[in-house]
Amino acid sequence: MKNLFSGEAFKKLPDELLKMRAAFREGGIPSALTDTLSLLCDCVFEKKPTKILEIGTATGISGTAMLLTSEKSKLVTIEKDEDSFNEAKLTFEKFGVSARKRQILGDAGDIINYIDDQFDFIFLDGAKARYLDYYDDLTRLLTSGGVLFADNVLFRGYVRGGVKYRHRENTIVRNMRDFLEKIERDERYSQAVYEIGDGVLIAEKL
Repeated sequence: MKNLFSGEAFKKLPDELLKMRAAFREGGIPSALTDTLSLLCDCVFEKKPTKILEIGTATGISGTAMLLTSEKSKLVTIEKDEDSFNEAKLTFEKFGVSARKRQILGDAGDIINYIDDQFDFIFLDGAKARYLDYYDDLTRLLTSGGVLFADNVLFRGYVRGGVKYRHRENTIVRNMRDFLEKIERDERYSQAVYEIGDGVLIAEKL
Protein backbone atom coordinates (compact mmCIF):
# COMPACT_ATOMS: atom_id res chain seq x y z
CA MET A 1 0.00 0.00 0.00
CA LYS A 2 1.90 3.00 -1.30
CA ASN A 3 -0.25 6.11 -1.10
CA LEU A 4 -0.88 6.34 2.61
CA PHE A 5 -0.82 9.48 4.76
CA SER A 6 -2.22 11.69 1.98
CA GLY A 7 -5.41 12.38 3.91
CA GLU A 8 -7.32 12.81 0.66
CA ALA A 9 -9.98 10.21 1.47
CA PHE A 10 -10.59 11.74 4.89
CA LYS A 11 -11.08 15.18 3.34
CA LYS A 12 -13.94 13.79 1.25
CA LEU A 13 -15.95 12.61 4.25
CA PRO A 14 -19.16 14.57 4.91
CA ASP A 15 -18.78 17.46 7.33
CA GLU A 16 -21.82 16.20 9.21
CA LEU A 17 -20.12 12.86 9.94
CA LEU A 18 -17.05 14.63 11.31
CA LYS A 19 -19.21 16.92 13.45
CA MET A 20 -21.00 13.87 14.87
CA ARG A 21 -17.64 12.28 15.63
CA ALA A 22 -16.46 15.44 17.41
CA ALA A 23 -19.69 15.59 19.43
CA PHE A 24 -19.32 11.97 20.50
CA ARG A 25 -15.74 12.59 21.63
CA GLU A 26 -16.70 15.74 23.54
CA GLY A 27 -19.37 13.70 25.29
CA GLY A 28 -16.81 11.12 26.37
CA ILE A 29 -17.97 8.52 23.85
CA PRO A 30 -15.03 6.73 22.17
CA SER A 31 -14.45 7.51 18.50
CA ALA A 32 -11.37 7.27 16.31
CA LEU A 33 -8.76 10.02 16.62
CA THR A 34 -8.44 12.30 13.59
CA ASP A 35 -5.06 10.99 12.40
CA THR A 36 -6.16 7.40 12.90
CA LEU A 37 -9.41 7.83 10.98
CA SER A 38 -7.54 9.62 8.19
CA LEU A 39 -5.05 6.76 7.86
CA LEU A 40 -7.86 4.20 8.01
CA CYS A 41 -9.66 5.93 5.14
CA ASP A 42 -6.42 6.10 3.13
CA CYS A 43 -5.95 2.35 3.59
CA VAL A 44 -9.52 1.52 2.61
CA PHE A 45 -9.34 3.82 -0.42
CA GLU A 46 -6.12 2.16 -1.59
CA LYS A 47 -7.33 -1.38 -0.93
CA LYS A 48 -10.93 -0.97 -2.11
CA PRO A 49 -11.90 -4.13 -0.24
CA THR A 50 -14.85 -6.27 -1.20
CA LYS A 51 -15.60 -7.30 2.39
CA ILE A 52 -14.60 -5.50 5.59
CA LEU A 53 -14.76 -6.96 9.11
CA GLU A 54 -14.82 -4.46 11.97
CA ILE A 55 -14.26 -5.51 15.57
CA GLY A 56 -15.76 -2.76 17.70
CA THR A 57 -18.54 -0.82 15.95
CA ALA A 58 -18.85 1.84 18.66
CA THR A 59 -21.19 4.53 17.28
CA GLY A 60 -20.67 3.60 13.64
CA ILE A 61 -18.47 6.54 12.68
CA SER A 62 -15.50 4.49 11.45
CA GLY A 63 -17.72 1.91 9.76
CA THR A 64 -19.65 4.64 7.95
CA ALA A 65 -16.40 6.36 6.96
CA MET A 66 -15.06 3.14 5.44
CA LEU A 67 -18.26 2.50 3.48
CA LEU A 68 -18.35 6.07 2.18
CA THR A 69 -14.69 5.84 1.19
CA SER A 70 -15.13 2.57 -0.72
CA GLU A 71 -18.58 2.57 -2.28
CA LYS A 72 -18.56 -1.08 -3.37
CA SER A 73 -17.42 -2.50 -0.05
CA LYS A 74 -19.64 -4.44 2.33
CA LEU A 75 -19.16 -4.39 6.09
CA VAL A 76 -19.68 -6.89 8.88
CA THR A 77 -19.29 -5.11 12.22
CA ILE A 78 -19.41 -6.52 15.76
CA GLU A 79 -20.27 -4.63 18.95
CA LYS A 80 -20.99 -5.97 22.44
CA ASP A 81 -22.56 -2.83 23.93
CA GLU A 82 -26.26 -2.58 23.05
CA ASP A 83 -26.46 1.22 23.38
CA SER A 84 -23.52 1.65 21.00
CA PHE A 85 -25.02 -0.95 18.66
CA ASN A 86 -28.28 1.03 18.45
CA GLU A 87 -26.49 4.36 18.05
CA ALA A 88 -24.44 2.91 15.20
CA LYS A 89 -27.59 1.71 13.48
CA LEU A 90 -28.82 5.31 13.37
CA THR A 91 -25.47 6.51 12.04
CA PHE A 92 -25.47 3.98 9.20
CA GLU A 93 -29.05 4.93 8.31
CA LYS A 94 -28.33 8.65 8.41
CA PHE A 95 -25.58 8.37 5.80
CA GLY A 96 -27.36 5.88 3.55
CA VAL A 97 -25.03 2.90 3.94
CA SER A 98 -27.31 0.50 5.83
CA ALA A 99 -27.80 -1.77 2.82
CA ARG A 100 -24.07 -2.55 2.77
CA LYS A 101 -23.59 -3.36 6.44
CA ARG A 102 -24.42 -6.24 8.73
CA GLN A 103 -24.35 -5.47 12.43
CA ILE A 104 -23.83 -8.22 14.99
CA LEU A 105 -24.49 -7.68 18.70
CA GLY A 106 -22.31 -9.78 20.98
CA ASP A 107 -18.81 -10.63 22.14
CA ALA A 108 -16.37 -10.55 19.23
CA GLY A 109 -14.27 -13.36 20.65
CA ASP A 110 -17.26 -15.69 20.59
CA ILE A 111 -18.66 -14.51 17.26
CA ILE A 112 -15.53 -14.71 15.12
CA ASN A 113 -15.14 -18.35 16.14
CA TYR A 114 -18.24 -19.11 14.12
CA ILE A 115 -17.82 -16.81 11.13
CA ASP A 116 -17.13 -18.84 8.01
CA ASP A 117 -16.23 -16.16 5.49
CA GLN A 118 -13.24 -14.32 4.09
CA PHE A 119 -12.46 -10.62 4.38
CA ASP A 120 -9.86 -8.58 2.53
CA PHE A 121 -9.80 -5.84 5.18
CA ILE A 122 -10.14 -6.14 8.96
CA PHE A 123 -10.35 -3.14 11.27
CA LEU A 124 -9.53 -4.21 14.82
CA ASP A 125 -10.70 -1.67 17.39
CA GLY A 126 -12.20 -3.78 20.16
CA ALA A 127 -11.14 -4.68 23.69
CA LYS A 128 -7.38 -4.08 23.81
CA ALA A 129 -6.73 -6.91 26.25
CA ARG A 130 -8.32 -9.33 23.76
CA TYR A 131 -6.28 -8.64 20.61
CA LEU A 132 -4.09 -11.66 21.24
CA ASP A 133 -7.19 -13.84 21.78
CA TYR A 134 -8.56 -12.76 18.39
CA TYR A 135 -5.30 -13.40 16.53
CA ASP A 136 -5.80 -16.91 15.15
CA ASP A 137 -9.39 -16.33 14.05
CA LEU A 138 -8.58 -13.02 12.38
CA THR A 139 -5.70 -14.63 10.51
CA ARG A 140 -8.05 -17.38 9.37
CA LEU A 141 -10.65 -14.86 8.20
CA LEU A 142 -8.21 -12.59 6.34
CA THR A 143 -7.60 -13.32 2.67
CA SER A 144 -4.15 -13.57 1.14
CA GLY A 145 -3.27 -10.00 0.24
CA GLY A 146 -5.74 -8.74 2.82
CA VAL A 147 -4.97 -6.00 5.34
CA LEU A 148 -5.31 -6.02 9.12
CA PHE A 149 -5.55 -2.50 10.54
CA ALA A 150 -5.31 -2.57 14.35
CA ASP A 151 -5.83 0.56 16.43
CA ASN A 152 -4.51 1.45 19.91
CA VAL A 153 -1.58 -0.96 19.71
CA LEU A 154 0.80 1.33 21.63
CA PHE A 155 -1.80 2.05 24.34
CA ARG A 156 -0.84 5.51 25.63
CA GLY A 157 2.84 4.79 25.05
CA TYR A 158 2.88 2.01 27.65
CA VAL A 159 3.49 -0.85 25.22
CA ARG A 160 6.95 0.26 24.10
CA GLY A 161 8.07 1.09 27.62
CA GLY A 162 9.43 4.23 29.20
CA VAL A 163 6.01 5.35 30.44
CA LYS A 164 4.75 4.30 33.87
CA TYR A 165 1.32 2.70 34.08
CA ARG A 166 -0.97 1.45 36.82
CA HIS A 167 -1.00 -2.16 37.98
CA ARG A 168 -4.54 -2.67 36.68
CA GLU A 169 -3.30 -1.99 33.15
CA ASN A 170 -0.74 -4.83 33.27
CA THR A 171 -2.97 -7.26 31.39
CA ILE A 172 -3.60 -4.88 28.49
CA VAL A 173 0.06 -3.92 28.17
CA ARG A 174 1.34 -7.50 28.41
CA ASN A 175 -1.22 -8.88 25.95
CA MET A 176 -0.65 -6.08 23.47
CA ARG A 177 3.11 -6.62 23.59
CA ASP A 178 2.55 -10.34 22.98
CA PHE A 179 0.17 -9.54 20.11
CA LEU A 180 2.72 -7.29 18.40
CA GLU A 181 5.52 -9.77 18.95
CA LYS A 182 3.44 -12.61 17.53
CA ILE A 183 2.52 -10.82 14.33
CA GLU A 184 6.09 -9.53 13.89
CA ARG A 185 7.36 -13.12 13.97
CA ASP A 186 4.57 -14.50 11.79
CA GLU A 187 5.97 -15.10 8.31
CA ARG A 188 2.47 -14.89 6.88
CA TYR A 189 2.47 -11.13 7.44
CA SER A 190 4.32 -8.03 6.34
CA GLN A 191 3.67 -5.45 9.02
CA ALA A 192 4.56 -2.05 10.41
CA VAL A 193 3.58 -0.06 13.49
CA TYR A 194 2.98 3.68 13.19
CA GLU A 195 3.04 6.19 16.05
CA ILE A 196 -0.22 7.73 14.95
CA GLY A 197 -3.03 8.35 17.40
CA ASP A 198 -2.69 5.66 20.05
CA GLY A 199 -0.58 3.49 17.75
CA VAL A 200 -1.63 1.76 14.53
CA LEU A 201 -0.54 -1.60 13.16
CA ILE A 202 -0.96 -2.22 9.44
CA ALA A 203 -0.28 -5.81 8.44
CA GLU A 204 -0.69 -7.38 5.01
CA LYS A 205 -1.21 -11.12 4.82
CA LEU A 206 1.14 -12.59 2.24
